[in-house]
Amino acid sequence: MTAAEHGESAQTAAESTEHRPGRRVHWLELFFDLVLVAYIGQVAHTMHGDPTWVDALGFFALLAAAWWAWVNATVTMNLFGARITPSIWIAVTIAMMSVGVMAAAVPGAFTDRAAAFAIGNAVIRLVWAIPWFAKRRITGIPWWRPVLYCLIPASLWLVSAAVAPPWQFALWAIAIAIEVVLLGFLGGQAGWLRENIDIDHIVERVGLLVVIVFGESILAIIAELDAHWAPAPAVTAVLAFAAVSMLAWIFFGYATAAVERGLRRLQLRGSIGGLRDTVMYLPFVLISGIVLFASALGTAVAETGHHLPVGAAVCLAAGISLFFVASTAESLRYGAPLRDVVLWGPAGIVLPWLLVPLAEIVGAETVVAACVGLIALFVALNEINVRRMRAAGLSSAA
Repeated sequence: MTAAEHGESAQTAAESTEHRPGRRVHWLELFFDLVLVAYIGQVAHTMHGDPTWVDALGFFALLAAAWWAWVNATVTMNLFGARITPSIWIAVTIAMMSVGVMAAAVPGAFTDRAAAFAIGNAVIRLVWAIPWFAKRRITGIPWWRPVLYCLIPASLWLVSAAVAPPWQFALWAIAIAIEVVLLGFLGGQAGWLRENIDIDHIVERVGLLVVIVFGESILAIIAELDAHWAPAPAVTAVLAFAAVSMLAWIFFGYATAAVERGLRRLQLRGSIGGLRDTVMYLPFVLISGIVLFASALGTAVAETGHHLPVGAAVCLAAGISLFFVASTAESLRYGAPLRDVVLWGPAGIVLPWLLVPLAEIVGAETVVAACVGLIALFVALNEINVRRMRAAGLSSAA
C-alpha cells in the first residue's frame, strides 16, 4: 500500500490486459462499514488520555475481534454477494446489529458487559457460516471447514459468556486464533478462491474502509476541540487535521493504485497466500496504526498547553510507525524489490519514535507540529521515490 509500486511499466501493462473489470461495492456493504467504524470509535476511545500497556493489549484484542468479523463479511460478500438477495439483506442486517451490540459493550467488554460482547461476536460468526454451508457444492469446501472456522469459534464465544475471567478471555483468544490460523491452511480451496475472488471489489472495499477510519480521526479531533473550545486548542486541532490529511495523502495518493496492481499480480501468479496476507492480515496493522494515531491526536488537542502524556506520545509514534510497517510489508509481499521501499519504509517506521522523547520537553501542540513536519517529509520521500522509479523505468525501456 505504498508508492513503491508506481514505477512498474511493462509487467503491469501486460497484467492489465488480462484484467476483467469486477463489480463495485454495494451500498449495503458501506452501511455495514459505518456500524463497524462506530465500533472502532469506541475502541479508539479506550486509548485516549494516558493509556498503559494493559490498555494497549485490550485495544488490540477488541480491534481484532471486530476486524475478523469484517474480514469474514468482506470475503463472503465478495464471493457470494454479487446479487443482493433478501437472505443476504437479512444476514447483513443481523451482522450490523451484532456489531452494534459489540460496540455498545466495548466500554465494559472486560467487566460487566463481557457477556453481551461475547454474544455479539458469536451471532455475527453464525450469520456468515450460512452462505458457506449453502454454497458448499459450488465451492467444493468440505463440510468440516465452515464448522471449524465459524461454528466452533461461535460456540466458544457463546460458552465464554457464562465463564468467569480469566478463562473467559482465554476462550476469546482461542476463538480468534482458530480463524487466524485456519486461513493459513487453505488446502484444496485455494484454487477455487483464486479463480473467484473479485480483486476490484476487494480493493474498493479496503480503500473505503480506510476512508471511513480516517474520517473517525477527524471526528476525534473535532470532538476534543468542541470539549476544549479555545484559540490554543484550535491551533492544535488545525495541525492535527493537517497531519491526518497528509497521512491520508500518502495512502490514497501513492498506495491505492499500487494495491490494485499488487493484488492482481498475486492473483495472476496464483498466490492465494499473498492475497490472504495483503487483504486480511496486513490491513489490520494499517487500521490499528490509523486508530492509534487518531486517539493520540485527540488527546493532544485536549492537552494543549501541557505536556503530551507518555502513553499518548507512544500511540502517536506507534500509529505512524505501524502505518509504514504495513505499507512496507505489503509492498514486499506484492513482490516489490527492497530497493523500491528502502527510501521511505525504514524512515517511516523508525523516525516517528523521536516524537516520544520530544513530548517530554515541549507542549502537546509542538509535538503535533513536529508530527506534521515528519509526515510532510514522508510525503516528499514518497514523491522522490516515484520519480526515481519512473526515471529508472524510462531508462530501462530505452
